[in-house]
Amino acid sequence: MFSIYDGLPFFEQILHSIHFMLCAFAVLIACIPLLTRKGSDEHKFGGMIYVPVACTAFLLASFMAWYEASLVLLCFNGFCAYLLMSGCRAIHEKEKPELVDWAIPGALFGLALVMTAHALMYDEGKRSFYLLFFALNAFYLAGRDFQHLRQRIYWFKHKIFLLNEQIPGASASAWLQRHIAGMVGSVMANMSVVVLTLLPISLHWMWPVGLILLAAGIAFRQQQRKWRARRVIPPVFQTQLPQLRTGVVRPRRDEDIRRAA
Repeated sequence: MFSIYDGLPFFEQILHSIHFMLCAFAVLIACIPLLTRKGSDEHKFGGMIYVPVACTAFLLASFMAWYEASLVLLCFNGFCAYLLMSGCRAIHEKEKPELVDWAIPGALFGLALVMTAHALMYDEGKRSFYLLFFALNAFYLAGRDFQHLRQRIYWFKHKIFLLNEQIPGASASAWLQRHIAGMVGSVMANMSVVVLTLLPISLHWMWPVGLILLAAGIAFRQQQRKWRARRVIPPVFQTQLPQLRTGVVRPRRDEDIRRAA
């Protein structure tokens, strides 16, 4: 047992210990798809093992949240499960949506409705604010996914009559971004359990601060790559806005010579 669980009952210590081992194993397995070439057999094999392990960890965490009557933890687990499943299903963007594709945003929307009703019925201070904040984000994500699924259904029904042969939102960059965002988000959730369990309580603030600094560093590097790419592109291929003229427009000298000739 870990010292952080010493104050809990024995049954809860067992649950937290199993959850910690599942999260640690999921993080180790996640290193395989993260460090291998995307689309390779090793990448797919690592993902096939990571997804069920991470799902088991999220299900156990949801049971623990229900057992401990922690709605905030339940919302966090629901959001992490949404990231995992949406990132997993993103690789099927070029296929017709199935029932599981509708169930993922549907479950998130249902959880948001329950949390909104609870926050409006019971005034619990900061916890009610956290639940409403989660609900607003969940409503947005579920609505975005529903709209995207409707576009895919419309495209599959009328693709014979459409000039655009590509499914809306199924470009290589679009589905890859959703896949990476979902899977990396779930990995960070599992890693949070491992880090916060091993770190002393007085040092827990270092983990969110480190994540913010890491995200800022990644965004800065991406912006630097865009700047370098713009410098390499010749000026001819760069989009330029038309120059606006004011006053009297005078003809150029070559135009006067052409007219005189």
